[in-house]
Amino acid sequence: MSKSGDPLLEGEKLAAAGSPKAALAQFKAAIDSAPITARARAADMALELGEADQAFVLAEEAWRIAPDAPEALLLMGRIAWRVGAIEDSLACLDRIRRGDPLWAQAQAERAEALVAGKKPVEAYNDLRFALRSDPREPGLWLTLGHVLMSLDRLDEAEDAYRNTTDLQPESVRALAGIADVCLKLGRPDEAVQAGEKAVELSGNDPVARTVLAHALLAIGRDSEGWMAYEARFDANNVDRRYGAKSRDFDMPTWDGSSLKDQSLLVWGEGSPADEIRFAAMIPEIIRRDPSPLILECDPRMQALFARSFNGTTVVSRASPPDEAITGGLVHWQAAIGSLAMNTRIYENGYASLAKAYLEADQDKVMSWRDRWSSGGDRIIGLTWRHPDPEAARRSIPLEAVLDAVAIPGRVVVALQRGMTPEERDLASDKLLLEPDPDPTDVDAMASRVAACDVVVTIDSLVAHLSSALGIDTRILLDSGADARWGLGKARTPWYPTARLYWQDHDGSWQRAIKQMRKALDGG
Repeated sequence: MSKSGDPLLEGEKLAAAGSPKAALAQFKAAIDSAPITARARAADMALELGEADQAFVLAEEAWRIAPDAPEALLLMGRIAWRVGAIEDSLACLDRIRRGDPLWAQAQAERAEALVAGKKPVEAYNDLRFALRSDPREPGLWLTLGHVLMSLDRLDEAEDAYRNTTDLQPESVRALAGIADVCLKLGRPDEAVQAGEKAVELSGNDPVARTVLAHALLAIGRDSEGWMAYEARFDANNVDRRYGAKSRDFDMPTWDGSSLKDQSLLVWGEGSPADEIRFAAMIPEIIRRDPSPLILECDPRMQALFARSFNGTTVVSRASPPDEAITGGLVHWQAAIGSLAMNTRIYENGYASLAKAYLEADQDKVMSWRDRWSSGGDRIIGLTWRHPDPEAARRSIPLEAVLDAVAIPGRVVVALQRGMTPEERDLASDKLLLEPDPDPTDVDAMASRVAACDVVVTIDSLVAHLSSALGIDTRILLDSGADARWGLGKARTPWYPTARLYWQDHDGSWQRAIKQMRKALDGG
C-alpha cells in the first residue's frame, strides 16, 4: 500500500515522474480495488519496460473479467496490436460501438493496428470518417499525424499534430510528433523547441527524449544529444516506430572507465547502416585495450567486421547469445550507439573517429574491377532508390541522375538492388547491370562497392558502406535534417571521404544534382 493510501493514484504520480517500474508495482497493488483500470495501467507500464508478454497477460485478465466491457475491449485491442496480434486487436476494437464514450479512442487504436498491419491507407480513410463524427477529439488527430507520417505526407502530418495541440496543448506525444516532422522537413531548431517542451511537460518521456536527441545532434549540440539518445531503448518499448530494440545482458553497462585488463562486449543495434556508422568508434575502443573485446553484430555484418577489426572477437547476434559471450567472464557491456557518449568522442569535433575503417575482400574487389574495366576507365557505382518503401522520400528518380553520371570515359555500374523492368530499359545502354546483390551478404556487397573509384548514392546502406570503406562517396540527401548528416552540411565527421548534396525544400533535386555533377566532373 502506498503512503497516500491509494495505489492507483500513486501509480499515476510515479508514471508521470518517469518511474515505470515503481508505477507498475503500484498499479498491481490496486488490482483488487480497480480490476480493469489498474490492469490497464499496469499493462501500459509493462510495455514501457519492454515486457510485452506481461502486458498481454494483464490485458487478457481484464478482458476475461468483463469481456463485453468497452474498457476491457479497448485495453485488449491496444495491447494486442503492440505485440503483433493485429486481427485480435481489430476484433476487440470493432466491438466498441459508435456512441460509446470510448468509441473515438477505439478508432484511434484501430488505425494504429492497421498501420502495424501495413494498411496505412485504410487507417487514414477510417480516421477521416471518425473525425467527421468527432472533430474535436485530440486522440484522433494525434493518430492521424502518426498515420500521415507513415504515408510520408509530412506537411499534413504537421497540421494533424498541431490540431492536436490546439485541442490539448500539453499533449506530449503531439509535441514529440511536431518535433519529429519538423526534423524531417529540415527545421531542426523548431524540432528542438517542440522536443524540449515535450520532455519538460512529461518528465522525460522516452519518445520525446529520443526525438529531441536526433534534433540536438542534427544542429551540433552533441553532448546534450548523445545523453538524450540513451532514451532510445525505452522509447522503442513504448512505440516501435522510435528508438532501437535493446539486448538484455547480465553484466553491468560500461561507464567509460578504464578497460585495462577488463573485457567488454559491444552489441550492435538498429539497421546494418546504423551498425556501420557506429562501428567508426570500434578502433577507439581497441586502442583502450579491452581484454578481450567482443563485438556482437547483425549476422549480415559478421564477415566484414571480422576482417576489419583484427583482434576483436566478432559474433553474430543470436538468442541465446553466442558462447563467446556466455562461456567466459565479461566485465562490461555497451550498446554500440552508446559508445559516443561513453568515450566522449564528439569532443574536438570527432577528430579521433576512425576514417576508412572497413576492409573489403581484396580478391573479390580485384575480380570486380577486372570484370568492369579492363581499360582503366573510371568506375562509378550508382544507387538511386531505397529498398524500403517506407523510406521512399530518400529516393531519386533514375532518369534525374543518370545523365549526370553516365558520360563518356566512365564505366557506370548499378549497385541498385531490385531494379524494375522500366529502370532496366532506361539504363540498358548507360549502366553495367549485374545480378542483384544478396541482401543477406553485406560482405559481398562491400567488395562491389570497394571496386568503384566513386560511388554516387542516396541515403542507404551503400552510402554507409562506401564511406566506411574510404571510397570517394557522393551522397544525395533529402531535405530533412538527420542526426547522421546534420543540416545542409557538405561534409560529415563520421565519413571524411563523403560529400553531401541536399535536395531543395520544395522537393526538387535539380540543384543538388548540378552541384554533384560539377564536383564529379572536376575530380
